Amino acid sequence: MQRLLTYVLAMGCVGTSAMLVQRDVTVRHKHSADALLTNDAAYRDGLYLGKLAHDAKRPMHPPVGRWSTEKDRASFTAGYQQGFGEESSR
Repeated sequence: MQRLLTYVLAMGCVGTSAMLVQRDVTVRHKHSADALLTNDAAYRDGLYLGKLAHDAKRPMHPPVGRWSTEKDRASFTAGYQQGFGEESSR
C-alpha cells in the first residue's frame, strides 16, 4: 500500500511538472512571435503609415510597392492594417 501511494504521488508530480513546462513553452513562443513582428522593419513601417492614413481619414490602401519581397509586403500589409484598425478603436 505504501509503495502504491509513492507511485501515485510521483506520477502526480511528474504530470504537474510536464503541464507547467508545456505552458511555459507556449507562452515563450507567443512572445517570440510578437518580438519578431516588432523587430520587422516592414511591419513597423506599415504600422506607422497605417496610423497616419487613419488620422488623415484616407481610405485603407496600403502602398505595398515600398517593399520588394513578398515576405516584406505581407509584413507591411499586416502592420498597416493593425495601425489603421488601432486608431479606429480609440
